Amino acid sequence: MYEIEGKAIFKSYGIPIPRGEKATTPEEAKEAAEKIGSEVVLKAQISSGGRGKAGVVKFAKTPDEAKALAEQLLGKEVKGETVKLLLVEEKINIAKELYLGITLDPELQKPVIIGCAEGGMDIEEVAEKHPEKIVKQPLEVLKPFKIHQANDFMRQLGFHGKQLVQAGKILYGLVRVYFDYDATTVEINPLVITGDNEIIAADSKLVVDDSSSYRHPDLPWERLNENLKPLEKEAKEAGFPFVLLENNGYIGIIGGGAGVGLATMDTIYHHGGIPANFLDTGGGVTRERMAKALEVVLKTPGVKGVIANLFGGINNCAIMAQGIVDVLEKHKVDIPIVVKMRGHHQEEGWKLLEKYNVPLIKYGSTDEAAELLMKLVRERSAGNVSVG
Repeated sequence: MYEIEGKAIFKSYGIPIPRGEKATTPEEAKEAAEKIGSEVVLKAQISSGGRGKAGVVKFAKTPDEAKALAEQLLGKEVKGETVKLLLVEEKINIAKELYLGITLDPELQKPVIIGCAEGGMDIEEVAEKHPEKIVKQPLEVLKPFKIHQANDFMRQLGFHGKQLVQAGKILYGLVRVYFDYDATTVEINPLVITGDNEIIAADSKLVVDDSSSYRHPDLPWERLNENLKPLEKEAKEAGFPFVLLENNGYIGIIGGGAGVGLATMDTIYHHGGIPANFLDTGGGVTRERMAKALEVVLKTPGVKGVIANLFGGINNCAIMAQGIVDVLEKHKVDIPIVVKMRGHHQEEGWKLLEKYNVPLIKYGSTDEAAELLMKLVRERSAGNVSVG
């Protein structure tokens, strides 16, 4: 979600935020600065991070300067997004910056509160270079989080006295936002202590699990979908959960379920590969849907091999194989596709894939399938796939 949207939710949960106004035109930016009545910061509202480094966070001393900067920012292309909305916000007198967030810990399989007495920078960089500065605390999803637990955590970040009470309320509110909105990540970076000793959320990050959209009809889902990348939009329109990874990955993954897909991703990493995406076929796979799933994965830039880890429980192996073969007949696919597939009508499916020389794992494990794919990928020359 945009910062301005996340902050509105933060505010409703008692988390202090700076005074701010939205602006979609330079004139509105000037009016917002006049209304705030002090120096302001103009922040482009985009879904990507790193706005400061991208030059779309600007400071203005006067309303006229705010208008001039808005003219520069609105319409600018940043990381594939066009800036259409600005947050015009009072400039904060910053005395100290901290980090506070909640996200899922895949190892603990629990949400974890993460805090750091140093904020305003990439928390991943701090965690890598100075792990001793990171404070963590797992959250028990079936037990209510109490205010005294929030105070105990914030005390570890150096808060005490009246500030500890204020900081504890902020964390307590943040935990409520996390659970109430089915979030996968909530983050305040930086959490600011002002020169007047107030504690304010100077930024907001709120990532909501879109599978919970039916429980949050008030959220701007239509706009959020507009920001999807073309392949993500294509997969969504076809009804597939699809994650495009921005990590220079080169292995496409199709899983017959979210769990098997994530396990396949881990196995690919184990064999030295880097996943580029992840698509979950789910149930009700038809010949056409299987073909569409494979096409989406193949279109991912940089993909050099695909693993399809499929189970014919609620899906039919023969039908899934037909979908895969349809893609091979329709497109020139010059990268290896390894299929591990078992379930009902498996013999018919295997026979069809073998006819087209698709590398196949019948009775073996995901580990064997991943090992075979990585062997084939390494044997071939590097290059992007072409599906045309």
